[in-house]
Amino acid sequence: MRTTTHRRSALRTAAVSVLVGTALLAPAAAALASAPAAEQRTAVRSVVAAKPVKIDIGAGVTVTVKDGKPYYNGKILKPGQTVNDGIYLHLSADGKRLYSKTQGGGTPYAIWDVATGKSLGTQKNSPTAAVKPALTAKPSAASVKAWQELRVSGKATGITAGTKVGLQQKQRGTWKTLPASTTVDKSGAYSLRVKLGLKGKNELRMKSGSTLSPVFTVTVR
Repeated sequence: MRTTTHRRSALRTAAVSVLVGTALLAPAAAALASAPAAEQRTAVRSVVAAKPVKIDIGAGVTVTVKDGKPYYNGKILKPGQTVNDGIYLHLSADGKRLYSKTQGGGTPYAIWDVATGKSLGTQKNSPTAAVKPALTAKPSAASVKAWQELRVSGKATGITAGTKVGLQQKQRGTWKTLPASTTVDKSGAYSLRVKLGLKGKNELRMKSGSTLSPVFTVTVR
């Protein structure tokens, strides 16, 4: 009788333990189930490591990208870094584009998207070659009334953002700088409001330092 009572007591204790364990797990399971789907997906992603991206630049050379960082010969390429040991590699300053060139001289520079490993095409010039400063300029109208406002817009290449660009007008054979200027924005573009009072065909150009745009004309009626 004592043995039977002991066994029944043990069984009841085990049953209570199982019930308590289930009760403790239930809130955690409910919390996970109630979490937004996006959070659940994030949790799953954090467990599964991202697969390395392989960039085959040719000549049997592969650049491996791990955690968004490209590796060449086992060493990480830093943003803005150039490697030239028979194989040319350059990582853009923002770390998003990889330029490559294998042996062969005339082959253009290939461009790769670091994040996906996909080709972005090619270009003839070296990505580290100095860009010659240049300005374009286009008026919003070819003909205006005296003192009627117009805009002159254009693009600056090889000119730092924030650099001043001004308008020049040809007067009696001499270029005069007018009190109209603006600055180049981060994309290299600029736009300037202009009012002209000299009637007839006005020859104009934009100037930034020693860099000049092509001459354009606006007729003032």
